[in-house]
Amino acid sequence: MRYTAYAFAALAMAAASSAAPPVPYLRAMTASALASAEDAPSPVASLTMEQADALIAAAEARREAEGVSEMSDGGEAVYAIADAGAAMAGTNADAAPVLPERYLPESRTGAEETATPEADSETIYRIAPVAGAEAEAPFIASAPDMDPEAALAEAAAIAESLDMAYVSEGSVVPVAVPADGGEFVWEIAPERLLPTLVDQAETLAQMSDPHAPRVSLYSNLAYLDDVIVRLNQAASARRVVGLAVAIIEQGRPALIYTSGETAAGSGEPITPRTVFRAASLTKTMTGVLLAHLEHEGRIRLDDPAPEIIRVNNSRQPTVLDLVSHRTGLPRNAYDNRLEEGRAIDAILTDTAQLDPVCAVGECYTYQNIVFSGAAEVVRRSTGSSYERNVRRRLFERYGMTTAGFAERDLTRAASWARPHRGWQRRADTPGSPASNYDAVAPAAAAVVSLEDLMAWAQAHISETGGIPADIRERIFTPYVATPRETRGLDRRFPGRVQETHYGLGWRIYSWGERTLVAHSGYLSGYGAQIVMEPATGFAYIALWNADAAAPWRLWPTVMDLRTGDGPGDWLDELNED
Repeated sequence: MRYTAYAFAALAMAAASSAAPPVPYLRAMTASALASAEDAPSPVASLTMEQADALIAAAEARREAEGVSEMSDGGEAVYAIADAGAAMAGTNADAAPVLPERYLPESRTGAEETATPEADSETIYRIAPVAGAEAEAPFIASAPDMDPEAALAEAAAIAESLDMAYVSEGSVVPVAVPADGGEFVWEIAPERLLPTLVDQAETLAQMSDPHAPRVSLYSNLAYLDDVIVRLNQAASARRVVGLAVAIIEQGRPALIYTSGETAAGSGEPITPRTVFRAASLTKTMTGVLLAHLEHEGRIRLDDPAPEIIRVNNSRQPTVLDLVSHRTGLPRNAYDNRLEEGRAIDAILTDTAQLDPVCAVGECYTYQNIVFSGAAEVVRRSTGSSYERNVRRRLFERYGMTTAGFAERDLTRAASWARPHRGWQRRADTPGSPASNYDAVAPAAAAVVSLEDLMAWAQAHISETGGIPADIRERIFTPYVATPRETRGLDRRFPGRVQETHYGLGWRIYSWGERTLVAHSGYLSGYGAQIVMEPATGFAYIALWNADAAAPWRLWPTVMDLRTGDGPGDWLDELNED
């Protein structure tokens, strides 16, 4: 197995020492550039991107000539990244009919915002106007006490990633500077650096043996070593073809793990940008989208569901009833007809005649068919399709660059995982990527990569950007108890999960004193899972392309190892032979 700590310009990333989850890749990104390799380090030295490009090329040539492929991390510090002030004034607001969440973030004040952190604290990125700089000139800046070679190499990462790192709306936060400075600075939201980090894990996956695990480790948290052992155990299970896993701590990636192939025997490796079916993880996107629309004043979740959704009950469901599975219909009503290929309109007509199992709003029964009625809510409130709204309001806003919908977007991705179906599968022959569940897009049609789901998780748990607080409160509210799920989890993982509820597209679990927000997705040949603890900025994310039991036992394994609540030996109980 290969343990690799990758920095942004193919640098090694040393793990920082601290009781809190360290973030060495932040230090690598915020290191600075010098005007030339011979210049001595200075507190602030600026150069244009063109100058940086020349320096980067020279540094790369030297490293290649010397056979150096990795560099050690520098010391702790707070580094500045400077840009012309005018470039920071605008936002990248969505075009109509999308309303931006905010035009500019609110200013924050206080001495703690500008104080230099202690050596074991988190590195902060800063962008500030450069005195005397031309208004249109893009700049990157430098920091003290850096080895010149390391500073030049790290400048490559800055030059390559600044554009996407801070120009998008919501990616920067103004921070007060000392009173005598008279200017503001902008703090880059760390989650905006995710694409550059994934670049390195992607390169590792492409260059490695597809049958061997590929590990990019960005933290020295002790429990991750044991997690990697268990990930290897799951990946080596006979029915597992490909597996992609990420762990986020304090809102920042701590581990990216990929193993296996997009299709058994193909030799094409699973990478962080391999696209899988998200299946029912799509419901989380639907919930967040509806909360956004309510936030903008376009809908009220307590309004009646569209008339295309009708139930045989004492009252008709609201939009909130629809997407929190409180319609009173039998569980998974008429999914079998959808799987047979029947038209969704005809199925909805018949669904209205089913005998209820409870009154609307009084119990939880999981649905796919009627959940798809959310698409009509979106269309009526925005004038455009559900898919278009998700792309513009969620995928583009939160950095989900390879995400899409249905078979068409799955199969045209540069790397996509083929499904391997059958729990008793004896031959590894990939199946068809087609799915009748594409007809219920809000319930199950999204396709995503590991990178997309990392960005999606960060949007929910980051303190510096992402989904606004009032929307998070809306989607994380437990609207209905899910006792059947509680019993099932307690049977499989005794003593871990005490209560379970469903919110707005998300499940809410009580793991001891911790509150977890989670959802899973399954379509034959694919599995997907997210488990988050928003209070601590933790997320576990996984995608795989086979019907296999082992990956489903990874999230409680990770939670056991992370919290110390158990030995994390759930995989040892499996026998798939």
